[in-house]
Amino acid sequence: MAMPGTETIRFRRPTSGPNAVSQTQTQTEKKDEFGSMAPTGFKKRHQGLLQDQVGRNTRGPFVPSLSMAFRILLLIRTVAAMYAIISDCDEVFNFYEPLHYFTYNSGFQTWELSSQYAIRSWAYVLLHWPLAHVVPLIMRLGKRPAFFALRISLGAICSFCEAKFFRTVVETVNERVGRYLLFSMMFSAGMWTASVAFLPSTFTMYTTMLASSFWFHPATSTVTGTSRAFHAVFLYALGAIVGWPFSAALGIPFVVEHMFLTGGEVLAPSQKVQWMSKRWETILTAALGSAVVIAVPVAMVDSWAYGRLTFPTLNIITYNLFSSNGPDLYGTSPLTFYLANLFLNFNFLLPLALISLPALAVTYHVDFRRLGKTQRAPVVGETSPYTLLAVRLAPFYIWLMVLTSQAHKEERFFFPAYPLLCFNAAVTVYLVRGWLETAYISYTKSPYKASKTSLFSFFTLLAVLVPGIMSFFRIGATLYFYHAPFDIVHHFQYKALPSFLTELGYEPIPLPEDYTPYGKEIPKPQWDLSPLQTLEPPVTLCYGTEWHRFPSSFLVPEGVKVQFIQTEFDGMMPRQWEASGRSKTMWPRSETRTVRTGRFNGENKASEEAGAFVDPSECTYLVSLSLPSQIPTTLEPNWASKPEWDEVFCRSFLDAGSSKWWSRLLWIPGGVFESGRVWGDYCLLRRKGE
Repeated sequence: MAMPGTETIRFRRPTSGPNAVSQTQTQTEKKDEFGSMAPTGFKKRHQGLLQDQVGRNTRGPFVPSLSMAFRILLLIRTVAAMYAIISDCDEVFNFYEPLHYFTYNSGFQTWELSSQYAIRSWAYVLLHWPLAHVVPLIMRLGKRPAFFALRISLGAICSFCEAKFFRTVVETVNERVGRYLLFSMMFSAGMWTASVAFLPSTFTMYTTMLASSFWFHPATSTVTGTSRAFHAVFLYALGAIVGWPFSAALGIPFVVEHMFLTGGEVLAPSQKVQWMSKRWETILTAALGSAVVIAVPVAMVDSWAYGRLTFPTLNIITYNLFSSNGPDLYGTSPLTFYLANLFLNFNFLLPLALISLPALAVTYHVDFRRLGKTQRAPVVGETSPYTLLAVRLAPFYIWLMVLTSQAHKEERFFFPAYPLLCFNAAVTVYLVRGWLETAYISYTKSPYKASKTSLFSFFTLLAVLVPGIMSFFRIGATLYFYHAPFDIVHHFQYKALPSFLTELGYEPIPLPEDYTPYGKEIPKPQWDLSPLQTLEPPVTLCYGTEWHRFPSSFLVPEGVKVQFIQTEFDGMMPRQWEASGRSKTMWPRSETRTVRTGRFNGENKASEEAGAFVDPSECTYLVSLSLPSQIPTTLEPNWASKPEWDEVFCRSFLDAGSSKWWSRLLWIPGGVFESGRVWGDYCLLRRKGE
């Protein structure tokens, strides 16, 4: 330090030449909290709820743009669309099959789609028709491409919603939280499955992300302006009415915030009544307007399809809450079901998400400036940023409590809150990083050293990388253990059926005369499977105990008849839709409006009406699963061992009942955990003489 009275020289930056600095930039330099000069040439940062305290005036971390995030996510979701398994038969029989029936005049019907009950919405199903069929029809492709076109389209929609949600978190919460969120969504096994599922709960997951993208902006934000409430309410209503009505619970925290919390505004006490009146008027107008705009078209489409005035959204609520049957008929699970299932799909992100609110409370006491405040008490008339962040963390907890309290539990029920789990976990990672920074500065007495150390980056890298790696191996487990149903139908179409046609004297499509092979390429024969449509008797593909893993009629060529054979299962089975006498492109059809007495019931009891099953002797091909833990019975024998059946193609399938629990969790290359696994054979069989 210079002695008092010492003369000093201050050099001004040049105002001309190659190193010139504009006068505006020179004048707007200011000291940061540690006394160092920080030029405003850097991108403006730290305007969100969570604000960095170490290195806050340095250039921020790299954050992908909306476009880049979308493209990265789209690549991952496209891979999921091509390879992810279908883990819930409800997706096939209640959504893929009616869509197939709408287009191809064949498929399976469940009791939920009977006009007597009208639990499932045709409006939701038909909303996906363009995604499945526009491109395949233009390019004159078949059913199988339509199936994957739909899944890829769903993956693209999900990618945009995820990218939008991520960018909103970057802008309104914190850049680092946004990065943690993006990586959590990209690499979690849960998002891999949910992103491309043809399910109302997945549709609601999309709308929840988009609604949050509007909600998270302050009420006074120039990004959304006064339209914030209308956009958010409309999207929550869209998810609840078109998708799943119970998902409206996810919008409760937003409604509470909009009606009671200022959310960025500072109000004088005299303005409170007028302000609240305006807010309540806005939310009620948005809710009523959205309900009318969405519910009326949905009710019209479903009433048209079912042939009577009906509203499936209301029917679902009535059945689940007021019916004497209720959803509990389909099996119940313990209170720990969702915790166990979520840990499988998100591993260590789950405990991070669960402690997000307690972590926020800890931050309030040990690192309160993390939310941009120098005093713990908020300004009079202003909502504390801690309250605002707590409200944004609340939907995950609400959804977990609502679903856990229900006896009937399924993995797909939690899909709407999957991105919220990732968000809560990302916030926790950031808050813990803040604790480490505070402890480091307290120990070293040097904010400068804290800004230079890589300790905090290493911690957050591990917090994101370890769950990502474990999810990668979890995804590998689902493909390695349970992908056989898809492999079977692929072999059936591209190997078994061409062989069958060859035996009948048919030949593959000849190559063009000008065809020139590339190098040593051996061209694969291309087959025209249209003769199957006129064969008598038709080729029949049968499913027994594996009916619930049937991957949809989209993956079975036209002309092949799919049938079920009777098993020990005593519940209500899906039934073949009655083929329409009208053109398959003509709607509505009388079959969607007809109540067939005795075919379906609301008690999930097997119907005695003839036609649900066929005798095994009528099957040309049979899909069979043989497991070491399976005890053969009269209705469920080991079909592969019977002399009248020949094995055509088999794939290994994990016998979960006989395998050690730890061996089922992950797949790791090199045979790790293989000693604890027991395998069965998932086979395509052909009847001898057929």
